[in-house]
Order: sequence, then structure tokens, then C-alpha cells
Amino acid sequence: MFKQRWMPSLMIVILAVWFVANLLSQLVYISINGTPYDGVAMLTSLGQIYYFIIAIELILWLYLSGLLIVKVIKHVTQNHLNREIGNAGELSKTTSMA
Repeated sequence: MFKQRWMPSLMIVILAVWFVANLLSQLVYISINGTPYDGVAMLTSLGQIYYFIIAIELILWLYLSGLLIVKVIKHVTQNHLNREIGNAGELSKTTSMA
């Protein structure tokens, strides 16, 4: 149970750090050179490691997307179930005069 709650938090932190590091590195490069760097050219200069880095980033973003979709679905279905239960509860509170 602990591992299930811990892993999504760790993945979100990893993605946040990755995203902020990309923004900060771009900011520093623009402040020094005046123009943004070409990320694709920089990654292709790495050779075969380029594909590995792209695959890792793609997996992380797909994981985050899936996590968000699951949370939205759970939230929507939970609200739907609460409305149904709430309606059933109101119906069961009525008493008959018989």
C-alpha cells in the first residue's frame, strides 16, 4: 500500500525537476547568448544516447498522462457514485403512513 502511494509522487517529482531544469537551462543560455538553443541539434550530437534520452522522457510523460487520466476518472466516478448514494439515501428516509 505504501509503495503504491509513493511511486506516483516520486514520478511527479522527477518530471517536475526535469521540466524546471529544462526551463532554467534555456533561461541561462538565452541570457548569455540572446537566442534559445536548438535542443534537437544538441540531443542529436549525443549520438545513440539521443534515442535513450527521448525514450525515457516519453515514458515519463506517458506515465504522468496516465496517472492524471486515472485520477480524473476516479474523481468523476466517485462524484457520480456519491450522487447516486445520496439520492438513494434520501429515498430511504421517507416513511409511509400505513
